[in-house]
Amino acid sequence: MPHIIEPRAEDPVRVVLPRTLSAALAAACTMQMEGHRWSAQNVAAARGVLTGGGGQMLLSALAGRLDRSDPSSAGWVLLALPATLGDEELQVAGAGVLAALGRPFFSIRQGSGRLWIGEETSTAKEAASFGGTGAQALHIDAPNVEHVPAYTSLLVLRGDPAGGGASLLGDLRAAAARLDEADREALREPVFFEGQAENLHGVGAPRMPFPVLEDDPDGQMVWVRWAGKMLCDPRNTGRTAVLERFAAALAETTVAVTLGRGQMLVVDQRRIAHGRTALGPQQGLADGTRRWIVQAKATFDPAAPAHQALADAAAGRRNDA
Repeated sequence: MPHIIEPRAEDPVRVVLPRTLSAALAAACTMQMEGHRWSAQNVAAARGVLTGGGGQMLLSALAGRLDRSDPSSAGWVLLALPATLGDEELQVAGAGVLAALGRPFFSIRQGSGRLWIGEETSTAKEAASFGGTGAQALHIDAPNVEHVPAYTSLLVLRGDPAGGGASLLGDLRAAAARLDEADREALREPVFFEGQAENLHGVGAPRMPFPVLEDDPDGQMVWVRWAGKMLCDPRNTGRTAVLERFAAALAETTVAVTLGRGQMLVVDQRRIAHGRTALGPQQGLADGTRRWIVQAKATFDPAAPAHQALADAAAGRRNDA
């Protein structure tokens, strides 16, 4: 994994979801889908639970750590759901958490049509892939499409019994700020490629080539379309040096977080890239005991409860001024 040699280990404060709140979400909601999206009925039910009095601490934590208007906010949050809940209950409650930010959805077509994608880790998969056993370079999910998912999340159903697979988190905007203006201008050119964009839902059309640094019409940075695999993509030959400098800057911002069962990492993809260290030795581990982690996406919905909590707080500050 280029440039990520010894990321700084971090033991962040985990936002604990009380069992009563988690159980209420699991009881009020189901895994019913409408196409590739969690059903509108489920979204409404989850938001009703979260705004009904027991979810204010969660909403405040999500709002504070994922506040796009505050450059000092983390851009990611680690939640601790009750590990004693069943696998299905964890996934329903986790979807309810995502509904506080937007509408949960899956972006990769799969046979089951479930919101949460992912199977038990397998040594038969490509090592750096989702569900593989190797290290995975820092990236955002789907950097090569028209509408990059606003949020991505990882929910651990079973940690790696061999002790590896720490999640990596790198600050994309801080990395861009470390570059000189000539490098930033080079990364704004729409000339970069990454992988393929096939069998996707909810993300619009493929966009290749694309700029790594994408600004809005006012010149404000909107996206950092990054994946470490770009360094090895032959279509980027001739531009490797600037990609390597960005990867090195990103490495300087990277922290490592170890996740256990019931823990859920939510990442704002406009701010943070994610990856992982290699899993521990898998020899001798029986099927049904290896790491099992699942993933779901969410849109950005300004009417969602966490964003409304931010808006209410801002309105209160204006009234006090």
